Amino acid sequence: MTTITEQVNRDQSVLKILRSLMPARVLTYHEALQRAELQASRLLALHQITEAAVPIEIVTDQPCIRLKRSYDLPASGSAHWNGTDWVITLNAAEYEPRQRFSLLHEYKHIIDHPTRHLIHGDGRAKMTAGQMAEKVADYFAACVLMPKSWVKTAFCSETQSIEQLATKFHVSPKAMSYRISQLGLIEPADRCSRNNPQPPSSTRTWPSQRRYLRAFSTTRSRPHTGVLT
Repeated sequence: MTTITEQVNRDQSVLKILRSLMPARVLTYHEALQRAELQASRLLALHQITEAAVPIEIVTDQPCIRLKRSYDLPASGSAHWNGTDWVITLNAAEYEPRQRFSLLHEYKHIIDHPTRHLIHGDGRAKMTAGQMAEKVADYFAACVLMPKSWVKTAFCSETQSIEQLATKFHVSPKAMSYRISQLGLIEPADRCSRNNPQPPSSTRTWPSQRRYLRAFSTTRSRPHTGVLT
């Protein structure tokens, strides 16, 4: 049976196409967000996805991607290169909407792997390279699962209920709440820094091991960088 990714183009790599959208230079935080949104839109367009909820097969059906779930993972998600494939591991203890978000978050790290050395953080935004990478990955995941135009249309013409919108897009209510706030549809959510700690450096290893980890929350109410999930 033909998979969703095989229907795109058997001679093209989706990952290669998305990576080609990143310029080979250091980007500001604002520029990185713009590129993340462009990549998200291209990913959906390549698979002709035009309505919610977005199927995770647009990532998991790719030939270079393997998906695993583990109850022992000390994070919400991780990604590493095993020599032949990129392996994305999700925390099986977390509920499905959060796992969907973590999957897209980790996929963005995979996209950015060849240009990871160009992520220098942004002094004007008061972010380190690690913090910037996390926030951009969160933004990419939000743009894939909750595209701007879809959310605005649903919010303005269908329902303004956070729970109903979250169900429609198959994301957590907190992720949806933050997204519609981000789009200016409601008042900004409170993201006080003391309630939004950055993961310690030990939770992420970079180029040498080619491994990425997404911070794990033991409760659903604890926010993660960038978008609440």
